[in-house]
This record gives sequence, structure tokens and C-alpha cells, in this order.
Amino acid sequence: MVRVPLIIDSNEPEDIPEKLQEFGVEFEVRKIAPGDYVLGPVGIERKTLTDFFSSLVKKRLFEQVQRLRDAYPQPLVILEGDLAEISTFQHPQAILGALLSIETTERVPVLNTADKDQTALLLSVLWKRQDKGAAEYGLRHKPKAMTRDQRQRFLVEGLPSVGETLARNLLEHFGTVQAVFNASEEDLKRVAKIGDVKAAEIVQLVRAKYEAPQKRLDAPSDESAAL
Repeated sequence: MVRVPLIIDSNEPEDIPEKLQEFGVEFEVRKIAPGDYVLGPVGIERKTLTDFFSSLVKKRLFEQVQRLRDAYPQPLVILEGDLAEISTFQHPQAILGALLSIETTERVPVLNTADKDQTALLLSVLWKRQDKGAAEYGLRHKPKAMTRDQRQRFLVEGLPSVGETLARNLLEHFGTVQAVFNASEEDLKRVAKIGDVKAAEIVQLVRAKYEAPQKRLDAPSDESAAL
């Protein structure tokens, strides 16, 4: 059976693709939204316990889950971390309630992994067990069109080291995508969680000249032109 590659969002940690390569998984890294991993009809959102709690506090968790559910017939959430640590958070009952709601109300499965290595192992099992319809689905499936604000975030998330939360912060601070792209390093550093390194990377990318190799046809020689 021909297996389709696992699609990995470009913002995911590099050590997960490295581990997947060790497991023999075929994958492609590119910008995707929603979700962090896609395999045919399966769309996967990976969250650490800290990410999960942060998204819950900021009231973005269920929006993310609903977007995942709307985009893919088989949505899946991977919760990464030791569940015993839930009791150390400020409101452990809120986390448990959110997990229960995702499973029962939203009807999105949540699988728990201990760490990134185990997440990579789970993804490799999924890839190796994909059904024969995954390839056909991958060719014909298109997620629902994004709203304007989702498209704006998608554009900004293409910047170096910028994920969904940071994209929101940038857009809320500058007001438009154009203003984000036109911002100087000093302007960018006024946004929370953007330091010297991120600001420099963003400005360097936005202002860099496009230098991708281009194919061209060589001019015909006099001998070939005469034929």
C-alpha cells in the first residue's frame, strides 16, 4: 500500500520530525492551519499541559478544537505531559472539565503522551496504520475557507518563530498585517514575548531579497538554430 506523507506544521519542534525520521515515517514540513499534523482525513492538534491550560485561560481552547473539528472528518488532540501534574496547576478542576467537554460535547478524542518522544512514536503508529483511502482523501479534501481574521493570523504565523498566540499579539498591537510586516526591530520588541533575536529574524526575512533559483532556457546555438 502506498502511504501518504504526514504533514507537519513548520512551527512544531524540530526534534519531533527528527524522531519521526528515525521511525521511518515519510513527512513534509510546511505551514498548515488549523492543526499541527495532518494525515489524510486526520487533523491533529498537539498541546503540552502548559499550552492546554494557557489556551483554556485565554478562552481560545474550544475555538481551536472547533476549527479542527470543522476542517477534518477525524480530529484528534494529543495532550503531551504527565497527567499527574494537573494537580499542580492553579485550577486543576477546570482542566479536567475541559478535557471532559472536548471528549463528550465536542466529540474530539484526546490521547495523552508522556513527552515529545512518545508523541513521535504515536504519530509513527498512526502513519503506519493509515488506511488505503488516506491517499485519495488527501488529494480531494480541502478544509473550509478561513475567515478574514484567521487568514490574517495565518499570514503572520509564517514569520520566524511566530505561532498562533504571538500572531494574535502582533496583530492586536499593530492593527494590520501590513503594519506587522513594516515594523522595525524596535517596534517589534515592544510586543510581549518578542526579544532581540525574534525581532531581528522577522525583519531580516521581511526585507530580504527573493533569491530562489529560476529555471531558464539556454539560447539555441547557431548549429541547432539552422536545423
